[in-house]
Amino acid sequence: MVNQDYNVLNDWMFGKLAALLENVEHNPKYPILKMSLGEPTLGVPKFAKNILDLNYDDWAKYPPSDAIPSFGLSILNYLKRRYPGAENLVKLNKNIVPVPGTREPLHLIGLLAKNLKVGETTALISNPFYHAWLAGSISSGSKLHWLNSLPENNYLPDISNLPKKLLDSSVIMYICSPSNPHGSVASIDYLKKAILLARKHNFILAVDECYGDIYRMNKPKPPGGLEAAASIGQSLENLIIFNSLSKRSNACGMRAGFIAGDENIIKNYKLLVSNGASPVPIPIQTVAGALYDDDNHQIKACLHYDKNFEIVEKYLKPFIKDFKIPDGGFFLWLKVNDDEKAAKILWENFSLRVMPGSFMAKNVNGVNPGKGFLRISLVDKKEIIEETMKRICLFLKMDIAQE
Repeated sequence: MVNQDYNVLNDWMFGKLAALLENVEHNPKYPILKMSLGEPTLGVPKFAKNILDLNYDDWAKYPPSDAIPSFGLSILNYLKRRYPGAENLVKLNKNIVPVPGTREPLHLIGLLAKNLKVGETTALISNPFYHAWLAGSISSGSKLHWLNSLPENNYLPDISNLPKKLLDSSVIMYICSPSNPHGSVASIDYLKKAILLARKHNFILAVDECYGDIYRMNKPKPPGGLEAAASIGQSLENLIIFNSLSKRSNACGMRAGFIAGDENIIKNYKLLVSNGASPVPIPIQTVAGALYDDDNHQIKACLHYDKNFEIVEKYLKPFIKDFKIPDGGFFLWLKVNDDEKAAKILWENFSLRVMPGSFMAKNVNGVNPGKGFLRISLVDKKEIIEETMKRICLFLKMDIAQE
């Protein structure tokens, strides 16, 4: 009755976490703190509400698949500020399309990779993974090949030694920078290498840049795929990047962003949206443009996360001598002895809900790259981060004592 290829999506991290803790009672002495979900808490800038109110009548209009002029101009100006040189490669009506966040297009782009090659094909997915990459890979009709993100390669997939046969069969590769959950930043050289591989072996390179504007203020801004393409030459061939306001502007519920890249991919994506997906409503496009025009709230968000990581560093230094604040993102990727056991102890003893890293990854040749780690979201105000870290330290004393 239904396509069973998608049954694997039932095995997802939040379902696993719910099952793990289903029969475990939390400690009533501690208020519950849910640090397992990466949902920004700073709130959408207030000016967004006024813009939505002023454009109320536009809710009555069918949205176009193209960007409305004001939103398109805002995207181009954002790219010029954020990724110098990239704006020279991008034509508004040929290389850009508005999207309702990144989840939907990360999935739908897999449909465009389907039948790209004859015979058995492969989808390459960073591991740990975001569930939309998996959905897109399934939709490409391909065999799944997981690329482990390990500490020895700065928690990015090692793309230097992939077999030629594997690359020749590949139709799509998903990578993410800054990475979720580690916050590792791909260098411009890494991105260039990925683009050149995609062109040499003719597959779609899908670069998820959802966390591209969440970085440490004392570090260089993470480079992007468009910037890397511009440094190679005057082409966006085989490349598609995904940008969202969910993290940049604390607007997860607004579902607004854009994708940009290869003209042929964009053209076919527009056809797909026009015939069976969700164009971005005109009022949302209008307010999204204003959010992309404003960098002040994005800088405030980065400063907020910087302060949260400083709190984390203060608490963890006595336990982890070589602790390093990640270059991007807002997750703590904490090494523990046993991630599932740790998550249960933190819930049962300290009413703290965190995500076991192994739930975010697949076993590849007996190795789960998330095993032995916890993903802890640092989106809340400093008082909650302080309380979280106090409980984490109590746990770490227990964890060390058990070694």
